[in-house]
Amino acid sequence: MPECDGELSRLREDVRIFSAKHAGQGFFKYIYYPDFRVVVLYRLSRWLFKRKLKPLAYILVMLNDFLHGVWIGPNVDAGRGLSLGHPRGLIINPGTRIGRYCTLLNQVTCGGPSVLIGDFVEVGAGARIISTFDREVVIGSHCVVGAGAVVTKSFPDASVLAGVPAKVISKKDFDKWRMRHSYYPVE
Repeated sequence: MPECDGELSRLREDVRIFSAKHAGQGFFKYIYYPDFRVVVLYRLSRWLFKRKLKPLAYILVMLNDFLHGVWIGPNVDAGRGLSLGHPRGLIINPGTRIGRYCTLLNQVTCGGPSVLIGDFVEVGAGARIISTFDREVVIGSHCVVGAGAVVTKSFPDASVLAGVPAKVISKKDFDKWRMRHSYYPVE
């Protein structure tokens, strides 16, 4: 789950993961890819928010929304190594906590008062993770949420989820995953 390290050290790890995922593309990738800019603006807004500079933090949230169509509030707690691929249309509600080394793609919604996403989770395009005031939704570590899935209940670690409503369709193959994600730390 998210750690207590500072936002700027988390940002350094976000940049390392971004650079590894876009290796060999030169310096221009930092300007061209919106996923990099979105994460930087989110981390800066969170940094300002934690220092009681809330108006400035929310200006950065609005800038992220205006420039990229992404709404991530400064009180969303996301662990290091956050990756937001093709982030347009991404909405992360203030009650959401995101673990370390998670990837969320475009049009993902994490809504409701209490969504908890574990470490090393991948959320596909258009997925919806929705909690209610009387039902927390916990996505276990190393889960994969398929594109378009609608998750309204909790799931255990290493589950591969798909469907409306989402259900477990298989377990994660760690050997294949490790080969495709060699830039993540070994745990």
